[in-house]
Amino acid sequence: MEFDQKGSLVFRVKQGNAGKWIVMEAGVEKPLASFDTQKDASEYVFNLASTKDGSKVEIFSEYGTQIAEVKVEIFSEHAPQIAKVDAANLSH
Repeated sequence: MEFDQKGSLVFRVKQGNAGKWIVMEAGVEKPLASFDTQKDASEYVFNLASTKDGSKVEIFSEYGTQIAEVKVEIFSEHAPQIAKVDAANLSH
């Protein structure tokens, strides 16, 4: 498991060798899941990250350039599916 400086999990969405979009936990070689589209992979990773307070999501383009970085903060213990998301879009 790889953590950022604050100890939270880091998840990545990027295109794999077979053209599928993969969701990975940083520091782990085996993908958690793969999808036909970046949109489907992104939806999955945000649902996953919303269960882990302070998680960070990094999204990469098909060219391997990071295009977004998102930090997820759960603001209610009783409704973990609801999360506050702070996104910083990066230039392509």
